[in-house]
Formats: sequence, structure tokens, C-alpha cells
Amino acid sequence: MVELAAKNSTQTNVFPLMEERRVGFSLAFCAGLMNAWTFFHAQTFATVQSGNVIQVGYRLVEGDWIAFWFAFSSVIAFGLGSAVCGVLMTTLIKEGRNFSNIVLWSECVLLSIITLLAFTNTIPLDFLAVAISFVAGMQGNAFHKDHGMLYGNVAVTFVVQMAFNFMAQSFFKKDGINGESNLMWAGIFFFVLFGFAIGGALGFFCDKYIGNNTSLIITIISLLLITLFSRKDKSSPDPRTGATFV
Repeated sequence: MVELAAKNSTQTNVFPLMEERRVGFSLAFCAGLMNAWTFFHAQTFATVQSGNVIQVGYRLVEGDWIAFWFAFSSVIAFGLGSAVCGVLMTTLIKEGRNFSNIVLWSECVLLSIITLLAFTNTIPLDFLAVAISFVAGMQGNAFHKDHGMLYGNVAVTFVVQMAFNFMAQSFFKKDGINGESNLMWAGIFFFVLFGFAIGGALGFFCDKYIGNNTSLIITIISLLLITLFSRKDKSSPDPRTGATFV
């Protein structure tokens, strides 16, 4: 019994597919790309709604009503995307089905439509930026969890907090969660931050110097690759509900 308890206390975490570190990095990379497009074309954020909320107050005081309404609309669109995804996930879970693949496919389809509209100039880019926030809300509700998937993929505040927390903890204690290195966990979260940053940098560079909307094309390809990879994986892809890795 003692040996079994000792073994369990040092067992390495086993995550569902959508909680794996490489997926956390990949989704953060996609979030960076989406933010690059919306900030470059509409000066709003697709995923970082704290920035949009601050803009709402700033633009209100400034009296820039056009910028105010687009920042406000981005917040609402993100919330609606989260709500729609919540209904979708609840329905699929009740039917005993995985929701990750369907959410990822939905993101690919919606972003493809948005990209097509952006190329044809059918709808003003500011409105398309709001639509991208809707897609980001879906991704956030499906894969950005306070319990379970803690790597973050739509916002960076928690990721920064965890990265520096684990780095500080490593000065006092080498081993942390399940006997794994605190420094290793710090590196994981810094790696996810790098995903956000490289996505934003690459998206901005591509849209400015290679061709408009290239960042959205890269986002679609990246999400498609994650989707295809998750379909081949035999394990359950969905993030855990109510699980915690601490």
C-alpha cells in the first residue's frame, strides 16, 4: 500500500490530447495570428478581451464612437462565440460524443468564410475583425480552462503568472507537481508565451510584407493540422471537466 501511494505521488501527469503541451503551444500560436490580423486591420484584439475592455473605456472618454463600438462589439462577439460553443459542447457531451474535433472544424470553416470575404472586400474589415472575435470565443470556451488545460490559448495573463511562479518556485524547491521539475513547468509556460508572440509577429509580418490576410490562411492551416492530428489520435481529445493539474 505504501509503495502504491509512493508510486502514485510521483506519477507523471497524463493529459488528454487537447491538454498536451504541443497543442497548448499550437493554439496559442493561432491566437497570436488572429490577434495580429484584427489589431493590424481594426486595432482591436481577437482574443485578449482585457485589452478590448480597456479600449471601451478609453474610447468612451476620448469620444471616438466608431472605435468604441468596434471594441465593444468585439467583447460581445467573443462572449457570443463562447455561449454558442457552450451550447454545442453541452449537446455533444449529452450525446456521448467528443466536441474537440467539431469545434476545431467549425473554426476552420468560419475562418475560411471570413478570409474569403476579406479577399473580396465584400464586408468592411472592422466587421470581419468582430467575426474573428466570435471564433476566438469558441476556441476559448472549448480549450482555455481554469481546470484541466492550464496552458492558456486565448489570453496570456495567467500564462505569464504561471511561468514566473514556477520559475520562482524552482529557486526554493527543485521538484514540484507530481515530482516533475518546477523549472520544466516554467519552461512550458514560457514556451506557450513564445507561441503567442511568434504567432503575432509572423501574422503581422506576413500581412504587411507578403500579402493581406496571409495570417488568416496560416491560422486555418494550423487549426486544420491540429484537427487532422486529433482525428488520428485514439485517446479522448476533450479537455477534462473539473480536473486540476496541481
